[in-house]
Amino acid sequence: MSDHDHHHHDHSHDTHPHQLQPPHEVFHDANAGEIMRAWITNGQLSLALHSMAFGKADMWGHVLAGMAQQLAASMEEMGHSTAGHNLEVIRKTLVDDLAKAAAKSSVLSNK
Repeated sequence: MSDHDHHHHDHSHDTHPHQLQPPHEVFHDANAGEIMRAWITNGQLSLALHSMAFGKADMWGHVLAGMAQQLAASMEEMGHSTAGHNLEVIRKTLVDDLAKAAAKSSVLSNK
């Protein structure tokens, strides 16, 4: 078995040429903690999560909403539409995808 077939070897000290740097603010806050890394690999979303960072699911809703706001504003800064329009498109797609996920996980939909 080659290294590339084995999924459990340690990459904790490796860097990837496409990884983002942490936001500069984290280096000025001794209490900062990473909660998520998100990648697209082989056409799929791949996440490393500290899923119990907050202890409750509602906080993740706030995190996702904050991410959507920052993405929408950042896209506007890059010249793509307005933050308001971008946020509305993100919101609509998110609501649609969450409805599909809820239907998939529903016991009733599996009958």
